[in-house]
Parts: sequence; C-alpha cells; structure tokens
Amino acid sequence: MTLHEKKKTKAERTKEREIIGQYHQKVTEDALDPLYQRFIEWKNGELPYYELTEHIHEFHKLNRKIWTKFNYNPDDSLLVFEEKKELRLLTEEEKEEFKFFL
Repeated sequence: MTLHEKKKTKAERTKEREIIGQYHQKVTEDALDPLYQRFIEWKNGELPYYELTEHIHEFHKLNRKIWTKFNYNPDDSLLVFEEKKELRLLTEEEKEEFKFFL
C-alpha cells in the first residue's frame, strides 16, 4: 500500500489542505510577480498601455490553468508531493513512493 492509498487521519488531511493552500498561494504569487513588474514599467512610462493589457491577458490565461490545477485535481497527494519536493521536505518514504517523479 502506498502513502496516498492509506487512510489518512483528520490531522493529516488538514495538514495536506494547508500545504496545498500554501502551494497554491506560492504558484499564484510567482505568476503575479512579473505582471506586477509590468505595472511598474507602465506607471513609469516605460511600457505602453496596450502592452500592459496583453500582459494582463496572458496572466489571466495562466491563472485559469493554476486555478484548474488546484480545484479540479482528483489526487491531492500529487499537489502535496510537488510542494514538499519544492521545499525539500520529502521523507525517505515519500521519496521512495514518488521516485518515478523525481
């Protein structure tokens, strides 16, 4: 039986939801940062408004993909894995279970 197949406790499920929420925030903020920089360029007169609106449109498309990833993913354990991998928090047991993805 793998880690994501075993019955999880309420505390484990709560912790996973917290990890997923933090990861969702990080991924979204990472995507927002370049857009924020474009706003600064626009405000400083370095970027025309029509280019800014194109950047906004591109962010919106990316944000829809991010939203879908976090709201329609049938297996939360993969999201938890991604976050733990990025933060280097994987246990040896998790590394073994997900070795295919490493």
